[in-house]
Amino acid sequence: MASLFQLGHSQTSATFYHVHLSTHQEEFLFGERLGEHTQLNPSGQIAADEWRQIAAAHQRDIALDLWTVLPNGVRALVAVVNNEPPSLRQSPLKPRALSSFVAGFKAAAAKRINLVRGVPGAPVWKRGYQEQRINDPKTLERIRRLLTSQAHAAGLRIEG
Repeated sequence: MASLFQLGHSQTSATFYHVHLSTHQEEFLFGERLGEHTQLNPSGQIAADEWRQIAAAHQRDIALDLWTVLPNGVRALVAVVNNEPPSLRQSPLKPRALSSFVAGFKAAAAKRINLVRGVPGAPVWKRGYQEQRINDPKTLERIRRLLTSQAHAAGLRIEG
């Protein structure tokens, strides 16, 4: 079972996940590489805006840690907040809150992106997403460092 981590100074515990969403066919849909840097295009800005908006709508169950929009996807550390008393908590393989958050984000972002591109209904995302449950604080810190260094190396802004 994964360790539970404290969120900030609150008594609420959470389970962290390293999440990676990829664009359809790994297409550089959200920006391009310019030398050592990456420049997000309007679709990339939409993806970032929707990520923030959907997280705000799910704030009871989801807390964002570090995240970044890549030219071909989104990488993030997401905390699934455990709001239930310890005696009622279950440990599903994939928490419904995380799946719901990702599905809502992908649908909202795809709709807006396709409006801008003028291709309603075109695929934006690869089916599903990758997730890694974080089982201990050392792994969490290692993934935070990895996300930060990858984003800086690509000239991307990391949020969190």
